[in-house]
Amino acid sequence: MFEHGFDQAAGLRGESRSGGPSLLPVASPAQPSRGHEWLYMLAACLTNQGRSVVIVDGTATESSGVQREPGSHLGLLRALQDPSIAHLEQSADNAEWLVMPGARGLQALQETAHAAGAPAALSRLLAPFAPGVIVLLFAPAFGLAGVLPGLNARAMVPVLEQPQAAIDAYGSVKVLHSAGLSPVLAPLASGGAQVLQPLVTTVTDCAARHLGLKLESWPAHTWGHRAQACAITTQAETDTHGYHGLVRAAPTPLWS
Repeated sequence: MFEHGFDQAAGLRGESRSGGPSLLPVASPAQPSRGHEWLYMLAACLTNQGRSVVIVDGTATESSGVQREPGSHLGLLRALQDPSIAHLEQSADNAEWLVMPGARGLQALQETAHAAGAPAALSRLLAPFAPGVIVLLFAPAFGLAGVLPGLNARAMVPVLEQPQAAIDAYGSVKVLHSAGLSPVLAPLASGGAQVLQPLVTTVTDCAARHLGLKLESWPAHTWGHRAQACAITTQAETDTHGYHGLVRAAPTPLWS
């Protein structure tokens, strides 16, 4: 792990994609609902390449009840707490993707990371899912940083056509980079990628000037293969179902 050119996630990324589920962190925008079109496009890119996709929405809160009400979606927290839940892959209602609310589960995973480290949190997160599934963890940058600190894993940061998009994207980049993750910009514009190029340039310049970070920007047509290449898996079977505490990440200023 300490050899030149390697990091904590190098071995995770090298794991066979067919050997287990994998994770791709996605930073939700300040108004998460505006990122859903972007998120579903990413899921479609992966599905079109033959991958099974599960979306864990860390901006949506699970039901607090032990038993689900008819028609409600299985939440991440229950999946984490119940070891009998396994091999999740397809939606019970035949939707294109399984979408799970996960705000409370995300908080529990932050406690796991705090107590036992990011690899344990990653192992716990992926435990309920079937081999070969790519889990898209859609959550605020603070939440991703709390679960996966120091892994240097790629985290996609949407750049959207919306007010203050540059501030939003740079804020996510700064939080993720500070936590030891590797953010990458992913612009999506209804009028074509060139519409967002000035925003991408602004965020990239700010990251270089204030963070010393050279940001990549992934065009939408490359998302499928890039996401598969960068998704991380767990190497070891780790039983972390005992951690159910909650912790919140401390806020940091967005602009240096």
